[in-house]
Amino acid sequence: MAKRYNKNIWKIIGVYTSAIIGASFVSGRELLQFFAGYGAWGVAGLVVTGVFFALAGWAVLDICFTKRITNGTDLLNHVLGEHIGVIVEVSAVFLMFILYSAMMAGAGASLKQYTGLPFFIGVIIASALAFAALLFDLNGLIAVNANLAPFLAAGGLMIGFMSFINQFRPVFASNNQLHWLYAAFTYAAYNIVTSVPILSNMSVLLENRKDAMKSGLLSGFVMTAIGLCMIYPLYLNYANVRHTEIPLINISSQFGHIFKIFHILIILAAIFTIAMSTGFSFIQWLSKFLGLKPIYAKIVLVFSGLLCAHIGFSIFISKIYLLFAVIGLIETASILTVWIKKHGKA
Repeated sequence: MAKRYNKNIWKIIGVYTSAIIGASFVSGRELLQFFAGYGAWGVAGLVVTGVFFALAGWAVLDICFTKRITNGTDLLNHVLGEHIGVIVEVSAVFLMFILYSAMMAGAGASLKQYTGLPFFIGVIIASALAFAALLFDLNGLIAVNANLAPFLAAGGLMIGFMSFINQFRPVFASNNQLHWLYAAFTYAAYNIVTSVPILSNMSVLLENRKDAMKSGLLSGFVMTAIGLCMIYPLYLNYANVRHTEIPLINISSQFGHIFKIFHILIILAAIFTIAMSTGFSFIQWLSKFLGLKPIYAKIVLVFSGLLCAHIGFSIFISKIYLLFAVIGLIETASILTVWIKKHGKA
């Protein structure tokens, strides 16, 4: 029995970390903007973010397990009330679609930067693969994200290790003590919005409350470890890569052609995992509240994502994501408040 429990825990960790890591994390774009630009303070910010993810994941899973909640709608209604919950949920669903479109844009930018394929062709390829995977619903989400998570973690650790042994001299350093904490909470806030519905669905894999605690805390640790390894090369090469769409591709090319190809594959795998997570949640909402059959909801997602992907990957990260940070903070604060009150009485 213990093995089954452990297996379920690692499935949750794999899906949760994959949903957070995403293509924008592995590409280095988010880490560059929210952490690496602040030097040592950025490292502190990443640690704070890891703690945030650990506690939020634990709280969501624990509430869902004890209240027998299996979807994001019921969770938000429980912690925010029905009226505010609906507003937050609709906003979160809109963000799901934006994140999905951002992943499609990331795929197009990655393939264009490395292979020279036209951006639109790359987006079409990524959209077709996402559509095929989404046909398998929750089982497909678990299979893809849980199995690709170790590959993503290995890639993040490897680029940090390669940068360490090569010891490139830093070309940028910042001691900005004003905005690093704001950046950390902003990053955490909008990412947790997309993770809540995923974790709510994953709560069916829990056997007891200790599983919820282990899943949340281990996920936070894994994400922090990967992030620290990936911040290092970005910090060393900040001035050279800060204006690139996919900064870690530029950095990985310093280690040779084979390593560059490997990192391209990691980015594409990460794009796939985050597209599965956000696409799955968006499709569920369309099917439940608009009455669309799942296959039609998937078609709507894919074709709308094709059009919106042309906004551009870095624009999504630097502009649009920030609009949803306040939603994430409200949502997480409400979840943690309800959880702490309940936990204190348990």
